[in-house]
Amino acid sequence: MATVRDRPYDTRCAVPCVYRRGGPGGRPDWKDSKGFMSTDQVKQRKLEHVRMALEQDIAVPQRANWSDVHLIHQALPEVDLDAIDTTIDFLGHRLRYPIFVSSLTGGHPDVVTINRNLARAAEEYGLALGVGSQRAAIVNPQVAESFTIAREQAPSAFLLANIGAPQLISQGSHPPFTLEQVQTAIDMIGANALAVHLNTLQEAVQAEGDRCTVGEVAALQQLIQEIGVPVIAKETGAGICREQALLLRACGVAAIDVGGAGGSSMPALEMLRSRARGNERSLDIGRVYKDWGIATPISLVEAGTACKPLIATGGVRSGRDIARALALGATIVGMGFPFLQAASQSYEAVCEFLERTIAELKVAMLLCGAASIIQMRKVDVVVMGETREWLYLRGFEDELKCMARRHLKEQ
Repeated sequence: MATVRDRPYDTRCAVPCVYRRGGPGGRPDWKDSKGFMSTDQVKQRKLEHVRMALEQDIAVPQRANWSDVHLIHQALPEVDLDAIDTTIDFLGHRLRYPIFVSSLTGGHPDVVTINRNLARAAEEYGLALGVGSQRAAIVNPQVAESFTIAREQAPSAFLLANIGAPQLISQGSHPPFTLEQVQTAIDMIGANALAVHLNTLQEAVQAEGDRCTVGEVAALQQLIQEIGVPVIAKETGAGICREQALLLRACGVAAIDVGGAGGSSMPALEMLRSRARGNERSLDIGRVYKDWGIATPISLVEAGTACKPLIATGGVRSGRDIARALALGATIVGMGFPFLQAASQSYEAVCEFLERTIAELKVAMLLCGAASIIQMRKVDVVVMGETREWLYLRGFEDELKCMARRHLKEQ
């Protein structure tokens, strides 16, 4: 089988690494003799990410945020709250709720329980579920259980496998994943789709990060042509602008997860790791760039120009936020930290959080006069504040006016 590694665009990218300390023979001390990040290093990093996200506040609010998005109240909504239809079709799969359990974790034995709780809830509530980056299990099959538990506990749920765009190309001394390795990630959880996460910002801050991006577009295009499941491009907290959304559409992605700024900040997370390890350079870069990115409400409008299904993740904390995202064009809405927090406690805590969030969403739909998710995506919505100012300067004035007067067009 042809591999991603064999492609002509697959050039090696030797990037000066001022953050890396040398091991024997000048080799970075966190890589093995073949240039791969050690399996222990990957496992430990996964565990650090979860622990720090739960123990520290890594959320970095944006001035442009969900409070800029105003749904229009309907005094006579003509909707039965108990009969509201929350189902939605996503990439050929019917979901009971427009909620995506955002790609969170995996790669360490200690996180198996978290993924088990999330998967059980996804199966029970008919949600889409993403696992964390499967790089750890690809390089070390011994930790695959932390991912396979998802399909075991959610036999009929819509599952997203997850790999990183940086791993599709050569990074200095280590080669890209082969097509077979990518397929391994998909097969590992019986995935319905593959998320390719775009985490350039995190890699730039991370002491051991992969900093080359030359060739990622061509590698993504090639992967989409050869892999047998829909591919979703997923930002990880810095957002998607109009130009990048159109580029991703040209690459052939099936959907876009805008992964906007406003929720958990990966630079803030890496900053904490760097502080614990005494890495001053990465600490300084994380501090400077922890609030970098395009806020999620802005990203939804910008990415909407690609006319692809959109997943809204980034700072979503309530059912009201979900309703706002749907009104701005999201197909489904992802939440990360709230699910991680609940799943670290128990399955019951996840269910309790979901019940509360779904109830909040239904109330928002009632007050907007929306009896279904399809109708919710067509309600009037007024965008104000920093979000409006950004979008006006970016040329979305007409789109914002149309969103605020949708009902007038139907009359």
